[in-house]
Amino acid sequence: MLAADHPLQAQRALAAAPARLQAPVDGAALEVRDNNFWLIHADGRTQALTRDGEDGHGYGVRPDWTLRGIARRQAAAPAPPFATWWSPDARQVFGVRYDERHVAHYPYLDSAPDTGARPRLHQVHLGLPGDSAQVASSWFILDVDSGAKRTISPPHGWQVLSEAGALGWRAGKVYSAMVRYDGPARLQLVELDLRSGQLRPLLEERSATRVQLNLYPYSRPAVTVLAQHGQLVWFSQRDGWGHLYLLDLVNGGPLRQLTRGRWNVRDIVGVDESGAALWVTGSAVDAADPYLRQLYRVPLDGSGAVALTDDTLDHAIDAGTGPLSGARAPHGMAPHGRLFIDTVSSVSAPPRTVLRSGEDGRVHMVLEDADVRRVYAAGWRAPQRVQVLAADGHTPLMATVYLPPGYHDGGRYPVVDAMYGGVFIHNAPTTFADAVSAQNPVSRASLAELGFVVVTVDARGTGGREKAFTDASFNDGADTQLEDHVHALRQLASRFTGMDLQRVGIYGHSFGGYSAARALLRHPGFYKVAVASAGSHNLQGIYGGAVHGMDRLFVGMSPDGTKQRLAALRALDNAALADQLRGRLLLVYGELDENAPPALTLQLAAAFNRANKPYDLLYLANQDHELFRNDAYYTRRLWDYFVLHLAGQVPPADAPLAW
Repeated sequence: MLAADHPLQAQRALAAAPARLQAPVDGAALEVRDNNFWLIHADGRTQALTRDGEDGHGYGVRPDWTLRGIARRQAAAPAPPFATWWSPDARQVFGVRYDERHVAHYPYLDSAPDTGARPRLHQVHLGLPGDSAQVASSWFILDVDSGAKRTISPPHGWQVLSEAGALGWRAGKVYSAMVRYDGPARLQLVELDLRSGQLRPLLEERSATRVQLNLYPYSRPAVTVLAQHGQLVWFSQRDGWGHLYLLDLVNGGPLRQLTRGRWNVRDIVGVDESGAALWVTGSAVDAADPYLRQLYRVPLDGSGAVALTDDTLDHAIDAGTGPLSGARAPHGMAPHGRLFIDTVSSVSAPPRTVLRSGEDGRVHMVLEDADVRRVYAAGWRAPQRVQVLAADGHTPLMATVYLPPGYHDGGRYPVVDAMYGGVFIHNAPTTFADAVSAQNPVSRASLAELGFVVVTVDARGTGGREKAFTDASFNDGADTQLEDHVHALRQLASRFTGMDLQRVGIYGHSFGGYSAARALLRHPGFYKVAVASAGSHNLQGIYGGAVHGMDRLFVGMSPDGTKQRLAALRALDNAALADQLRGRLLLVYGELDENAPPALTLQLAAAFNRANKPYDLLYLANQDHELFRNDAYYTRRLWDYFVLHLAGQVPPADAPLAW
């Protein structure tokens, strides 16, 4: 998975949302027309707020770095303003403006268009690591009454943190964040004066690896402004864990730590300023399952978080969405934190939605029990959550295991490692919804139905854990993770003795596609078959730069130019290991994929050609990065590849493409 994979459901909701941004008062709305803002008054009158927007440097236009450039150009319906916020009194419009005018174009060839025989060329702005011209960013403030505009540019070398946006408002000021990644990575909280346009840095985070405002980079920042108190709650991993701190915005007082210990805050789900408390979900590394969310009440006086739930279930409370997915606020809390809507489940316990007290965690009412009869009637079986150790011999990992029908320990079942491995999320399902309809990778339950033991492991280097755990993938790509996967599968085989470790396959999509191909190259004696779709096989050829680049997430950005950074990226290139390929490998790509451009897969194929190595290649016309979710032909080929080359059986030739 790459950056845009994470908020899939939010992106779909955003695509279906109205094309206007409604003001919080007065009934006015904001609309984008030809790269400029238009104000739609409550009585229907229209007014141009800007006139200097242009292609590649518009207002409220979703830029190409969000990896939806082709889709945006082809869309028939307008989209709501991107990276734009109303002030609480609706007198100002605040946002981030991106300048892509000098970024090189990246070509995509639509070889099999729906109409006509002539291929169509699509051009999007895409800066690669090493390019001299990258995306530039700045803040803007528009005064609705006067039409005045102020532009606030970050200092030289800094960029607006794309995952931050408007963190909150207070007394004519808005709070945001800016970053630079040229060693060490630095993130600053900044205060922007709506009247004067002045910028004031308030605090700074530093890291030799990554800096972020949530345990998961693209989730809603775990930051909130307490306007009544003149304070701001700040997320930081400065002590190695994701915790909250309180900052005095009036006097600039030192940070007071609100949460602490061997657990991580996941999301801020509710705030009650009058009651001087906020509510968060969090997960503890020492729990039986360190990914299960529990609900906590956090007093602002620093007296410590109070656990309102403490069980072996996951508590899914709405946390809103991050700026890249619409910047929606949480909707799960009633006023003053008295009640929460909480959906509780595990991989085997169906969802139950309850009304829960925000004071003591007591359940007031069951709102709904999910009806899962059709799921079970279709033959679905719940997977199992299992704890294993990493290759270092002491770090606990979690795995989710899907067993085939009729599994018994005396059998010999081929094994499929279902992998993603990116830093953005954790992959092994923890909830019932995840287990039934997983985000990435998909097809776990269906492959188990075909007779495979299917395993997903959250290895070192993936998201959702303490900072040192996730940082294992920095400068290392998937290599440490693959060592953990091999070690974990061997441990699981001692528990599920029907697992046949002489027949192990692996598949994945996006970063998982990179990881699957790399598994055959790095561990050819262990993995025998791999399906790698939309792989980021060469991080030098993928989107780069400080605004949204993969280089900032995996190797950092060199302070003395690009040579050091490009050398680090080359060390992670799958093509450098092409001569080590053994086993069966299916490479899959969609020709309009902006997340993992098709050239990445074709360049790896070219390296295999030069090394005289056999492989299989599947081209999908008109497909973008969502091919692994929406292309029935890809799914059939995935199933067939493992059935034929791992199970040693001939798949049916007439399997339908719809089900």
